[in-house]
Parts: sequence; structure tokens; C-alpha cells
Amino acid sequence: MNKWLEKPWVIRVVALILSVLLFVVVAFDENVYDNDDGFELPFGNTNETQTLEDVPVQTMIDQDKYVVSGVPETVKVSLQGSVSLVTSTSLQRNFDVFVDLEDQGTGTHIVPLEYSGIADGLNVYVEPQEVEVTIEERASQEFNVTIDTVNRDRVEAGYEVANVYADPEQVTVTSSKSIVDKIAIVKAFVDVSGFSESQTIDNVPVKVYDNQGNELNVRIDPPTVDVSVDMKNPNKNVPISIETEGELPEDVRVTSMELETEEVQVFAAESYLEQLEEIATEPLDLSEISESGTIEVPLSIPSDVRKVSSETVNVNVEVEIIEEETLEDVTIEYEDEVDELSVSFTEPDTNSMNITMRGFPSELSEVAEEDLQLTIDIEDLAPGEHQLPVELITPEDISEEIEFELEYEQVTVDIEQEE
Repeated sequence: MNKWLEKPWVIRVVALILSVLLFVVVAFDENVYDNDDGFELPFGNTNETQTLEDVPVQTMIDQDKYVVSGVPETVKVSLQGSVSLVTSTSLQRNFDVFVDLEDQGTGTHIVPLEYSGIADGLNVYVEPQEVEVTIEERASQEFNVTIDTVNRDRVEAGYEVANVYADPEQVTVTSSKSIVDKIAIVKAFVDVSGFSESQTIDNVPVKVYDNQGNELNVRIDPPTVDVSVDMKNPNKNVPISIETEGELPEDVRVTSMELETEEVQVFAAESYLEQLEEIATEPLDLSEISESGTIEVPLSIPSDVRKVSSETVNVNVEVEIIEEETLEDVTIEYEDEVDELSVSFTEPDTNSMNITMRGFPSELSEVAEEDLQLTIDIEDLAPGEHQLPVELITPEDISEEIEFELEYEQVTVDIEQEE
């Protein structure tokens, strides 16, 4: 059998038979509805219906002079007829659906949807069958393109958008005159999140809006622009000031409080930097200072500042703590203007005592023993034993904060008549 099928004349005969059968079927399908003699064909009914969705609609009008609204972009087309014609037409879609407005003037019209390129043997139904359209004169106008930078507050810290501009700066907008008259702004949007350097964004779409913010469906030429974004990072070095709060412990005094870094670089808007004179620290709590050392203090960064070169600063604090110092055997002096009298100390039994000074070391260091004078007043005293208060005399330039404590508040002296 295989050898028989391999003969060329057999293959030609089979091909010829198949071609004749195909021709008979097609001829039968095309004439099945033209048979009016009541004879029932042996192949049965070959009628078929198909509905094609999203068939584009063309508008027949001078596009350079008029703008048409109301024409749907697509319609549904139902085809009814023989299987072969319906199938081939639906697959090839080599037909057109259109509205013919060539003879219509400006205004609103109800017009039918027409078609061409479909075989006469098919029944055609277009949905919708007619539409209401408005014809207006076409208008064109040039508009400047405004660039709207989105997320300006999300650029890289320390940077800001200096300038933006479009290339080209103008576009031509074409639509009906009534639509063109509604145009309020022509705009392109650029998201600058994370920007830290100048750059150009190509092919940014251009949008057209009315004064209500509604986007208008118009023709824009060109439809995109290239947007250049210039970035800058304005900054300024400003001095740092130390803020404090609270009170020092009673026995502690700060002798110096110095910043390791006296200035900080501040990044902010130029208008803000012009009036910025200093950056303060967060308040340093004095009540927690008990010894000398270095304290790291955060800077109080205003909300208008985008970035600072350092968010903290080291403060070197030097303190001194109240100490006690004792001057030993300071002589008690008195004026001896009485002849033939002798003075002796009985309690204590010496004419000197200790003086205890309490104060800050820097002040105590300025006090010498010779600066202090202990005196008693024996003037006009008769012979005998007397208890006398001891007076401490200090120089006028000694700090009033130094406390002095005498070993004895009073002494006992014995005054005798000399023989």
C-alpha cells in the first residue's frame, strides 16, 4: 500500500479529487440561500452568525479643518451568512466601518454608521446603528510648558531643586476651538525623589488641564518634552552656642566650658541661611556635672535645616570643687599702749590659732597667711582676767564667697600690773 501511495500519478489524482470536493462545498455554501425551488440539499443548513467586538471606526472628514466628537472608537459588528464567508471575513477583517461627515457642516448631527469591504452574501448589523456627533472648527495654539516637580522634600539631604526647564519650552495644542479656549495650563510632571545632582529626564509626557484641574483630551505636538533639573546644596558655616539648664551642685563651680568644634556646616534653603546666625546645643543639664570631663551634646537642629555636618558636639567642661585649707598658728595681735601692764594668754595658752578657709581652689590660692590678721582689743582694760572676742581682718579684694572659721571665737587673757 505504501509503495502504491509513493507513485506520483496517484498523489496527483488524490489532490485533484480533494480540490473538486472543496470547490463543490464552497459553491454550495454561496448559493444555499439562492435556492428557491424548495429542493432540500443533502448537506443541510450552513448558516452562521458571528459578532466581532472592538471594530475600529473611521471618521470621513477634513481632519485639518474640523474636530469631531461623539464618534465611538470601536463598535460591534455582527455577520450572518455562510460558514466560509463569515469565517474568512471575521478572520481577515478586511473591511471598514465609518461615519461619513464630508457633507456635514459644523454643529450636532445624528449620522449612521456605515461599512464597506464586506461581501454582498453576508447580512451585516452594526451596533450602534447611528451616533450623535458634534463637528467643530479645528484650532491650534502654542502654550508654554510648566514643569511640576513632585516630591521636592524628598531630594537627597542637603540638596534642593534650583531650576527646571523643558526642551522645547512650548508645544502646540490642537483641538476644537471651544476646547482650546478652556485650556488653563500645560504641564509636565517630574518626580525628583532622591535627586542629588543635575540631570535631564527624556520624553516626559505633557498634560493639558482646564481651570478646574480636569485633563483635556487634545492633540499635543510634540507629546513629550525633555526636562532638565538643576540641583544645588546651599550651605553655611555658623557658630555653635551652648545652652544650659538646671543648677550646679552647691560645692561645684564651672571654671570653663569650651566646644571642641566651634562651627557647624548647615545645609538649608538660601533664604533661611541668610538669617541664620547660630546653632544652639540641646540644653546641658548642669545639675549632673560633678567633675571635669568631655560631654557629647546633641545640637538643636531647626526643622528648616535639611542637614548638618555633625549632629552632636563635644563640650570640654572644667570644674572645681569647694575645698578646705588650714592656716596654722596665725598670730593674734593686739595694741599694747598701756605701760607697766603685761598680757598673757591663758586659754588658749598661746597667742596664735589656726584659721580654716573653705572655698574654691582658684580663690583659696590667692589668699596668703600674711593677708589675714587676728586681733583682740585690750584698750582701757584694767588688770585681771578677761575673755575677749577675736576679730579676723581680711583684705578688701578677697572673694566674699570664701568662708573663714577660727579655731577659737574668743580667748582669755590675763592682764597684770608690772612691778
